[in-house]
Order: sequence, then C-alpha cells, then structure tokens
Amino acid sequence: MKMQICKNQVGCDFYGCKNVAKYSFSTKGFIRKDLVFCEDCMKKMFECFSKQCVPKAVESPFKNKKSKKEIL
Repeated sequence: MKMQICKNQVGCDFYGCKNVAKYSFSTKGFIRKDLVFCEDCMKKMFECFSKQCVPKAVESPFKNKKSKKEIL
C-alpha cells in the first residue's frame, strides 16, 4: 500500500463530498483503482482510525529500581 499526493484534479471518493482530492491511496491490485481523498475527509478518517488503533508504549530498556511505594 502506498499514499501519494494526487497529480490530477479529481473528486474525493467519499459519498457526498464534492471537494477536490489531494491524496491518492494505492493498494497495488487489491482494488482496481486508486482511492482518492480530500484533506478534510483524510483528517476525519485518521481521527476514526486513531480511536480504534491506539499504539502501545514501548517498554523502557532501563527500569527504575525503586518502586512507587518507596518513593511515597
């Protein structure tokens, strides 16, 4: 999968959106054509994805030797 900035002026693929697409999303053969999105729809889509897919924190290679009880 690959995301690029659109070279041609085409309409956004979201139903009801009449903006000009800025981003092109290629799936390399899974879908017959590239999906294109305007900047507003891309931001809304990113907000929806970020609510579902929250990245986990990386474990620190250096652990504190003191526990929380000792600090208090």
